[in-house]
Amino acid sequence: MVLFLLVPFGVAAVVVPLVAWRSSKGPRPVLTSEILASGDAAEAEVLSVRTLGGFLDPLPMIRFRLLVTVDPDEEPFELEVVQALPRGAAGGFRTGELVEVRLTADRTAGAVVWNGNHRPPG
Repeated sequence: MVLFLLVPFGVAAVVVPLVAWRSSKGPRPVLTSEILASGDAAEAEVLSVRTLGGFLDPLPMIRFRLLVTVDPDEEPFELEVVQALPRGAAGGFRTGELVEVRLTADRTAGAVVWNGNHRPPG
């Protein structure tokens, strides 16, 4: 009786506050959909593209390394963007290609604009 009633409640009394405390640190992450909807427009050169998802994953994560230009008068900066795109979309992006991106106000996060019709040039 003690094993089935008292021990689980005792463990829960310790574990639940601990989990709540650990998960409450820091601000929530910025969502890609929020960046695409309200981010600042910019242009970026694709430095590298890599698919991170598994073979059967229909929406794998894709890592873009970009050289972003916000304004011609400003120095370009590198930014790594990781976002989910449909399988095969990564093959549509080539190193050296220019793409449209959206950025957060502090320029620490971004998202590649993908309309579903993106194909490699040539």
